[in-house]
This record gives sequence, structure tokens and C-alpha cells, in this order.
Amino acid sequence: MSKEHKVIVIPGLGDRRTKPLELLTNHWKREGLEPIVHAVGWNDGEDSFEPKLHRLVEMIDGFVDQGDAVSLVGTSAGGSAALNAFIERKNVVHRVINVCGRLRVGPTDGFRSFESKSKSSPAFAESVKLCETREGLLLPADRRKIMTVRAMFGDELVPSETTVLQGAYNTTIPTPEHVFSIASALTVFSKPLIVFLKQDLR
Repeated sequence: MSKEHKVIVIPGLGDRRTKPLELLTNHWKREGLEPIVHAVGWNDGEDSFEPKLHRLVEMIDGFVDQGDAVSLVGTSAGGSAALNAFIERKNVVHRVINVCGRLRVGPTDGFRSFESKSKSSPAFAESVKLCETREGLLLPADRRKIMTVRAMFGDELVPSETTVLQGAYNTTIPTPEHVFSIASALTVFSKPLIVFLKQDLR
């Protein structure tokens, strides 16, 4: 059986519905990618992020064990989860992309403050804090495997400075608004993401 390139797509806080992301990434299959939407369960009553991260890492290990290449795409709240999983398995994960996701705490007051945007999910708050504290573990070679995507004309939920990562391929798409930008990044502006995911794949 030929090796497949599994792309684990991690949704944001409203991850009870995975169908939208499945539809938005379905065309990636024509590019030789196999997107698999994995809901971590941000609001499932399990307040700790640790077991959610453990299940995500187990999924990565399962695909690697069967000989598949594995990449990660985190959207919104899923961005920090993707980075945390990458840090756990950076020697086997091929690429990781953060699409409009908060990777560090950032502003602590105002409409887009960390407290206001994470109060509905303690697990999400823990994921962001963990991602920020472990950012220093990423070597230059690790950062070259990371892409971040943010809205050029403003994101009303996630401050742009919390989405980028020094040494990564940080890019923008010509859109406003959080949800619209995520949908656009995965569809009409998906070509750079797909090229990045397939780059240097052996």
C-alpha cells in the first residue's frame, strides 16, 4: 500500500460540528492530501487540555506507525493545539499550519483579550499558555516546518501579533474577519498552504 499524506485538521472552539471543515478541505484530496478533521472537544466538560493533547498525539503515532506522512492544520483555537502536538512529535510531523489561531496570551484587556476569548474553555486557555511557554523549544529547523496565516484586514477575535511565530513562514491573505478568513484560507487561497504541506515530502 502506498504511503498517504494525512493532514489532521483541528477545528476551533465550535468543534461539535466537523462537517464544515470537511467540506472546505475536501478539494485537497485532488492534491494528494488526505484531510482528517479531528475535534479535540474544547467544550466537552473535560477542562484539562492534557488528555486532549494525548489523544491527538496518539492519532499522529497511529498514522506514522502505518507508514503515512502526517501534517497538522489548526484553525482558530486549533492552532495552539496543532503547535503543541507538533512540539511533542516534531521529529515525525512533516508540516504544521496555524490558520488564524492564537499561539500566545497577548492582550489581557479589551474585546480581544485572552480572558474574554478563552473563558468558555479552560482547556483552550491551557493550550495557549502551554504553547507560549514551549515556544522556546522550537529550533530554527522546526520553525521552517511551520506556516502561519492571518487576515490582512483585521481579525475581530484574534490579535494578529498572537498568531505569528518568529522563524516560521508567516503570511497573510487579503481578507477581513475571523471565520471568513479561515474559510478563504482553506479554499480560494489554499494553494500556498497546499504547496507548503507538500514541500520536501519524500
